[in-house]
Amino acid sequence: MSKTYGTFKTDSEMESKGIIIDYGEAGKFQIARAGGANKAFNRAIQKLSKPYRRAIQANRMDEEVAEQLLLKAFCKTCLLGWENVTGPDGEPLEYSMENAQKLLVDLPDLWDDLRTDAQNAELYRQETREADSGN
Repeated sequence: MSKTYGTFKTDSEMESKGIIIDYGEAGKFQIARAGGANKAFNRAIQKLSKPYRRAIQANRMDEEVAEQLLLKAFCKTCLLGWENVTGPDGEPLEYSMENAQKLLVDLPDLWDDLRTDAQNAELYRQETREADSGN
């Protein structure tokens, strides 16, 4: 593969089906890319923001509302599942949209980290994933 393609070409299957972000004992999260081949993310953002178009165009969108819309779109189209995640009581936390949204609201650093990873095209490159796994 050329240096240019090797540097910028992403794996569309990984972008849609997701990659695993492993936090050790804190759990594993399967996340699809926020954008790229994951067209569902952009469609969700457009649909959720439709009632706010005038505010967005006038640059008057409330930041808290915008964050809530982004979180909802992320949980619906990027956060595909998890393993070994526990709730505040230490009990296993089943993956669901409701639990995902609550978890990310309760743990803003986790939300920031997963959102950053979902936007990081480098993580969705086949070459990068092979190097990370030692292949």
